[in-house]
Amino acid sequence: MKSYQANELDEKTVYKLLSGSIVPRPIAWVTSQNLEGLVNVAPFSFFNVALSNPPLLSISFTGNKDSLNNLLTTKEAVVHLVNEDNVELMNQTAAPLAEHISEAEEFSLELVPSQKVQVPSLKESNVRLETKLYHHLPLGESGHLVLLEVVNFSFAEELLDEENFHVNLNKLKPVGRLAGDDYSTLGNRFSLLRPR
Repeated sequence: MKSYQANELDEKTVYKLLSGSIVPRPIAWVTSQNLEGLVNVAPFSFFNVALSNPPLLSISFTGNKDSLNNLLTTKEAVVHLVNEDNVELMNQTAAPLAEHISEAEEFSLELVPSQKVQVPSLKESNVRLETKLYHHLPLGESGHLVLLEVVNFSFAEELLDEENFHVNLNKLKPVGRLAGDDYSTLGNRFSLLRPR
């Protein structure tokens, strides 16, 4: 095996090793809103479930992002999941735009009212997780880790078996982030029984 000490690598190399090996990563497609009501839409793949009780999501940010600034100001955001049907739209919202331009308007995304937060949701997503800021932790020189508490779950009707709350993965069609310009879909699946 090749071994590298993290403190001897530059930031770009560390990013390549982490983002290229910890794959696939789910993508948080986040709507946030500034105090003037301008809606920002952006994707983040350093994202995951942190806890189920309370229901927490984790997202990390680097640099001075509009989404982070809005979140720290209003304490609310909506996290949407990315699927095979909306991945192209999601990718468009990764474009760098001026702070006064809304990705929702620029890329003709349809905003719909959320149930429990002021920030609107994206009609283009079949899973919407409305959240409130639970904790913010500055990291290193320009990093930020946020924990978001889910206050409302919205699923397209065809995704959820309400009798046992199982999500139909074939209908969810999730997309994961790999490295560079690469993404993945579910592909082959298998089951393993947990030892008892």
